[in-house]
Amino acid sequence: MVRPPRRLGSSAILLGTLLLACGGDPYARHNPAEAARGGAAQASPGGGSPAAGGEATTAPLGKILPGAPLPLEQMLGQEPAAAESRVGPPLPDSKGEMRDKCVRYLPERTWFRCRYAWQRYSDPTKTFGVVQLTYEDGKVAGVAMEKLPGEGPFDPRKALAMVGLELPGEPTVEHPAEGVTVWSWWNARARLRVHGRQYYVRVSSVDDGWDRAKVEIILNDVLSDDERARVIEDDAGG
Repeated sequence: MVRPPRRLGSSAILLGTLLLACGGDPYARHNPAEAARGGAAQASPGGGSPAAGGEATTAPLGKILPGAPLPLEQMLGQEPAAAESRVGPPLPDSKGEMRDKCVRYLPERTWFRCRYAWQRYSDPTKTFGVVQLTYEDGKVAGVAMEKLPGEGPFDPRKALAMVGLELPGEPTVEHPAEGVTVWSWWNARARLRVHGRQYYVRVSSVDDGWDRAKVEIILNDVLSDDERARVIEDDAGG
């Protein structure tokens, strides 16, 4: 039996669900365009995010840099209690969410039944304004850091370095809403593996501000046999 995060309150879950239903998240994920398996991801003319592409074995790998503010390798893939020990308390106004499905982009968007939850925490290092943990089936499947302490013009590469990442490929760039810019490194561009699993990375900024910026590290690994058995056919994602 997989348990949800220990500190995800029911009131926070309800509030988060209402806000998501109203479309209040400027960073909400957009459906990726389909890309040929084994090739580099391409942005669609309509602005959809690129799908995960294949990985060329000669390309350099993405890295978690030494001295990252948060111990990302000790958080990603870990159980909730272990990851929560690396962050501060949930934020007083935190809006968590729980649902019974997860998604991968393989490259097609694929939904499957799972125990999914996320919660927003304070940062014990005081580097970031918010740390968000995402859980799938009782393990951390994503870490996001918001409100970055940068100065001057916003630079997505500097944002990556600030959280402790170095990625080899060039991102696709989208503008899903007025004033919002999203840089996406899908699997073939990020080439980021943690404990043997693949992740993609997104950097977002509102009005090119560091205080409204966000870096997300998101699990996008191939489905296991058990997960494939739980695939939801023709699901629109809720």
